[in-house]
Amino acid sequence: MYQPSTHQPAPSSLRNAAIAAASVAFACLALPASAQAARDNQGAVVNFTSCAKPHYPDADLKARHQGTVTLGFLVETDGKVGESKVAKSSGHPGLDEAAHLALAKCSFKPAMKDGRPVKEWTKVQYVWTLG
Repeated sequence: MYQPSTHQPAPSSLRNAAIAAASVAFACLALPASAQAARDNQGAVVNFTSCAKPHYPDADLKARHQGTVTLGFLVETDGKVGESKVAKSSGHPGLDEAAHLALAKCSFKPAMKDGRPVKEWTKVQYVWTLG
C-alpha cells in the first residue's frame, strides 16, 4: 500500500507539468446490433469526464517515475466503482495506488441487461508521463 511521502514536494512548475501530462486511456465497448438490444443490453459506459484529474504522487514526481498501470474495476449498478485491482503494474507502487484513488472517485453509467442495471468488470489504463 502506498504511504504518503516524507520527501519535500517537487517544484510546483514540475509538478504542474507532470500533472498536466497524466492522461487516461480506455477501450471502447462493442454494443449489440439492434437499437432495442442496445438500450436493453449494453456494457458499462466508461466516461472519464466525471473523474477528477489524478494526483501525481510527490515521491514519484521527484524520482521522475513514469509508467502505465492497468486496473480492472467493477462498475456497480449505481455506476460507482465497487472495487479495483491492478491487472498490470506501472512498476511503481505510488503510481498504482494513485490510479486506484483517482478511479474510486469516478462514476459511470452501469451495464444494462434486459433493461436493468447490472454489475460489470471492465479495465482502464492510467498513463503516467512527465513532459
